[in-house]
Amino acid sequence: MKASLEHLAKGSEALSFEIKEVKQARFDAPYHFHPELELTLIISGEGKRFIGNQISDFSSGDLVLLGSNLPHCWQNHRKDWLTEDLEENTAQALVIHFSTDFLGEAFMNKKESAAIKSLLERANLGFSIQGSTQDKIAREMLLLTGLAPFPRLLNFLQILHTLSTQAADLHPIESSESSYTLSTVDLERINRVYAYVIANYTHEVHLDEVAHLANMTETAFCRYFKKVTHKTFVELVTEFRIKHACQLLRSSSKPMIEICFESGFGNLSHFNKQFKQWMKMPPLQYRKLTLEWHR
Repeated sequence: MKASLEHLAKGSEALSFEIKEVKQARFDAPYHFHPELELTLIISGEGKRFIGNQISDFSSGDLVLLGSNLPHCWQNHRKDWLTEDLEENTAQALVIHFSTDFLGEAFMNKKESAAIKSLLERANLGFSIQGSTQDKIAREMLLLTGLAPFPRLLNFLQILHTLSTQAADLHPIESSESSYTLSTVDLERINRVYAYVIANYTHEVHLDEVAHLANMTETAFCRYFKKVTHKTFVELVTEFRIKHACQLLRSSSKPMIEICFESGFGNLSHFNKQFKQWMKMPPLQYRKLTLEWHR
């Protein structure tokens, strides 16, 4: 089953929310967005998740709540893409889609629903769910698939209620909502750019190709991108590359020159300079510190 996401079904036969069980060799859904909210539990697999402007590592147990139209995708580590003998179900996830008024606008305006309504409104920046709440919600989500429709609905409401009362375990993912209050045309244009960068940042990225995706000249695109995202296009690509390098430094003993090239940098001197500028320390010091933290 592909993890491509769809709008909820409409009409009298539609359920109030949808559950999808994703089982495949690797996560391959493109960077995308949709009007429904999404609660995603990673059952197995590891790699990077891209949510809005943020890049994070993910592994089994990762649990996030995403608001309406917040772009996202999960991708296995690049080395896994090239492995031909991956088991069929290496990547598994449980994904729940639902609208902000999945039980009707009147229900959400009732006093009893105030905490859940507030949770869904605050989810626009996305939440990474951690701590004891992560374990509790993961268990409850896994139980949903075996229930009849009405008990499933009641249990899902209990999941949302639990999330609405455990603010300390809900950590915002995005830092700014401004990028996701754009018109649909602008949002689609920016997300085409992000999709291109996500697919190519470990290789050479061509500004003319990106400008073409946005249907702009290179100069106009650079101005437009800075205005919308509050960072230059070069800064975006560099950020992706630095975070990729950080993951390699934390999880491997590869030599620095190999990490440099695998992260998309052309030479070691430029890599060291950019890494120190972004992380406030040289890559060797970063590796040493992360090894000490994990002892």
